[in-house]
Amino acid sequence: MKTQTHQPGFLDWVIILIATPLIHLLGLTLRIQEEGQAQWGPRARQTEAPLWPLWHETILMSVWYHRDQDVRVMISASRDGELISRIAHFFGYVPVRGSSSRGGREALSELISHLKGGHRCAITPDGPRGPRREIKMGVVNLARMTGCPVVPFAFAAEHCWRLKSWDKFIIPKPFSRAVFVYGNPIWVPRHGGSEYLQQIQEELDRVTVAAEQRF
Repeated sequence: MKTQTHQPGFLDWVIILIATPLIHLLGLTLRIQEEGQAQWGPRARQTEAPLWPLWHETILMSVWYHRDQDVRVMISASRDGELISRIAHFFGYVPVRGSSSRGGREALSELISHLKGGHRCAITPDGPRGPRREIKMGVVNLARMTGCPVVPFAFAAEHCWRLKSWDKFIIPKPFSRAVFVYGNPIWVPRHGGSEYLQQIQEELDRVTVAAEQRF
């Protein structure tokens, strides 16, 4: 059954139509480099479709940088998720609506189909409400049921604002240097369990530290 989502009203559309070009303009000002396993980045050709886990706080520039690559992305069915979903659609994503608290089973099933079909997918494993930087089992379940590699990546900017939200959401300052660090791919066997959750957590933590220490 399809997850019911919030329908945007007039003010929501105002936010969407203002935020989308501003995000694009902000992204164009940044001096972004790729580090780590860059062959798993958005513009490289991969033989296998990766599952990209990223922290919720890095969504803004991650959506911009990985744009127009036909990526499927899991976004919550909340009002905030609806705004993110509409903006992501403008940047060429296919939103899959659901989260651990609402519509998660249907969303995971849809992502499994996309990954098996050879599409790259992205997920924020600490979203939509935290705890911050703590991975949930959904990533492991997706990987073990599809055989796709999990490639964690992190973003950091030389100068940025941090919102006073649960995730300390990042907004890079214009004309900053920035970096995306791609981690080592992790394959989860069909019967893999919590030990792989810890492995993915550690790799995402590692690339996060590497990105933040870059500056």
